[in-house]
Amino acid sequence: MSLLNVRYQPLPPHTSERELADSVLGRLSPWFDYQREVRGTHCGGRRLRIDAVAWPRDPSTWKDEHPVFGIEFKAIELMTFDAVNFTRWAAQAVDYTHVDWNGYGHLRVFTCPSPVKDYREAGEGTDAAYLVTRLLWQLGVGELANLEGQGWSLLGQGQHLLWSETLGAHEAKRWSIKPKSGNRG
Repeated sequence: MSLLNVRYQPLPPHTSERELADSVLGRLSPWFDYQREVRGTHCGGRRLRIDAVAWPRDPSTWKDEHPVFGIEFKAIELMTFDAVNFTRWAAQAVDYTHVDWNGYGHLRVFTCPSPVKDYREAGEGTDAAYLVTRLLWQLGVGELANLEGQGWSLLGQGQHLLWSETLGAHEAKRWSIKPKSGNRG
């Protein structure tokens, strides 16, 4: 299922990143187990922390034998969301793909909410948003978004529905969520 016309649903009410994370992880808990605030070591030596590491309770329909991924939350509604904050957030998510997370190794990271949501909904830079989500996916970053008709969903390349509350593992049946490096051909 390709989602060329992605429609985002509002985020749950929140006044902090922690409240956003609590609400979303609570909603995902029937399908995923998770560990909060996992620490790891970046390839540059710096110690970092990601908001959550998650894995499906039933991985039998996923392509990966042991699918696991990171989630990084941002309460963007509480800050000025401009090009500077967007690129800092995207860079942080990419940095997290270069971290050896304690007990989990290197992971693909899903950002919540979608970093391109505002651009898509405004109809501004739609082509750029498409390109950015594809590039972020190649760099190891996907989206965790609440989508109309699908509920909470994991997206790859901005338009590929990997998993959703409605369908369960969808393209994740064929697509690996393990991060890649080197030749992508």
